[in-house]
Amino acid sequence: MAKVIGKTGARENGSPLWNLFTSVKLAVALIFLIALACGLGTFIVQDKTSQEYSARYGEGLAYFLQLTQLTHVFQSYWFTLLLLLLCTNLVCCTIERWRGTLMQLGFILTHTSIILILAGSILGLWFGNKGVIWIAEGQKVEQFYLREGTPKVLPFQLYLEAFITEKHPPKFELVGYVKDKHQEKLLSTEIGKVQPVPKSPYAVTVKDFIPDAALLEEAVNTSEDIKNPAIFVQLYGSEKVSVEGWLVAKDRNWYVDSKRNLKLEYQWVASMDDLEKATSTVTKPAQPKLVVRLKGKDVSREFPIEVGKDFSLEDYQFKILDFTLNFTQRGTPIREQQPENPAVQVELQGPQGKEARWVFANFPDWDEMHPTKHKDIKLLCQIPQDLTFVSQQIKILQGPNESRLLTYIKDDQVVEKINWELEKKYDIGATGQQIKISKFFPSFGVKQSVVKKSDELKKPALLVEVDGPKGKLSDWVFSDTPNATPYPDGNFFLLYKQFGENIKDWKSTLRIEEGGKTVAKKTIEVNDPLKYGGYTFYQASYDPENPRLSGLQVARDPGLPLVYSGFFTLCFGIIFIFYIKPLLRRRPQAQEGE
Repeated sequence: MAKVIGKTGARENGSPLWNLFTSVKLAVALIFLIALACGLGTFIVQDKTSQEYSARYGEGLAYFLQLTQLTHVFQSYWFTLLLLLLCTNLVCCTIERWRGTLMQLGFILTHTSIILILAGSILGLWFGNKGVIWIAEGQKVEQFYLREGTPKVLPFQLYLEAFITEKHPPKFELVGYVKDKHQEKLLSTEIGKVQPVPKSPYAVTVKDFIPDAALLEEAVNTSEDIKNPAIFVQLYGSEKVSVEGWLVAKDRNWYVDSKRNLKLEYQWVASMDDLEKATSTVTKPAQPKLVVRLKGKDVSREFPIEVGKDFSLEDYQFKILDFTLNFTQRGTPIREQQPENPAVQVELQGPQGKEARWVFANFPDWDEMHPTKHKDIKLLCQIPQDLTFVSQQIKILQGPNESRLLTYIKDDQVVEKINWELEKKYDIGATGQQIKISKFFPSFGVKQSVVKKSDELKKPALLVEVDGPKGKLSDWVFSDTPNATPYPDGNFFLLYKQFGENIKDWKSTLRIEEGGKTVAKKTIEVNDPLKYGGYTFYQASYDPENPRLSGLQVARDPGLPLVYSGFFTLCFGIIFIFYIKPLLRRRPQAQEGE
């Protein structure tokens, strides 16, 4: 790459700029700077949020790293400039040394290959994209998300026709834990074997085993006295039952049907006066709340969760950005969501600046496990158990002397009152739906039994007998139950659980449509992607909680053809230098010897 002086015919009197770009010293300096940049890009965590950098490095250093683009080295302007300068240096050196002879073909090819690789890398860094797609089986997507969360539109539609998971044969283990000894013991599942737990008063014996067990619960009436009244309710959309189940006055006495825009509620009242009062009273359901606590100040306030609402507390300003009843289904109408994973997104402005947090009702410590600017602020999302957004309600009331009233409420107004009887259907307003109360138990109870579903090893259960200070206790221990089974003294626990990674492999059957026509289809797996239109879709991950959800990695690199061409040219150049060039040199020498 160096400029050769004297007999080689180098341009000794070239311009200073030309001499600079044909200099070996410039090439060495650029290569050193590029290597240093790669080292910094490896040492400094890349492509994180501002909040994460502030939490990791502090406000001052985080600001400097972001200002100098050291938080995304390989997409920075100065790193691209270094590559462009090195590429220019190589082009100039190649032109400087080229004499138009066949013997220099290897030199030209190797230098050209490096230029092509550098050019392809620059093109990929600036115009390429890498991101992720989470897609459910049967779903269509038209965009993916970059690492920083920015959406990027695809020029076609991507469908996930099927998500296939292959599993290892499951393995299970029985574990005993003695609380006061902080002692854990792996127990045998051999039937009939008595196993004393070392250094404790407990002994465990496995009495029975079911490879695929199910716990059946049957509703029973335990007494004719009014102790725990319950009714069995059926909803009809036509002549067939669409929904049915028990409503228990002293337990789960309500049911929300979002699809039918309807809430059912069962109440047992003590007197006729209470019955009349309950019939005429319309109680609005409790709504979700955001709790804000200032740590160390004993200050706590509750605010209703309403998207777009602003509020303040001391030196802090808050704004509700988003709310969902199911985080994985956000974007769908909230009336169609089930309260499986409620979350609220809050924008917070305070002395440490501005930040946005997702606050999860089921995971109240989520913010403490992730970097935040305002560590003195604790946010909690509280969701009422009977949260509903429906506009229709049916109150099923029952009291002494066989008094029974059914009240239909719409838009917080009592529309109709009906005396109900068992086994009779009643219209629900003008909805086309009907309701029937088919059973009444004065004292509701549940009878449990364990049955075998199949002979396959799917959800095994063990009947275990524990002998301890409070005598012998037999109980079923299920492998699919996350909670341990306690002995009556609260000091010994049994847990039957699966161990090891269950998923062996996962595959996605992808189909691409463009202009209403299928243009590509493939079942992808790890290291076997689908490529179309400059995009590559890799099978990257899966969601253990949702077997229908596939995680894909998306990559688009327009510089890849140049990089491949560069490597091909480099290989041919090396072959020429080490094999063809020596052969060409030997042929004139052989002719002179003759």
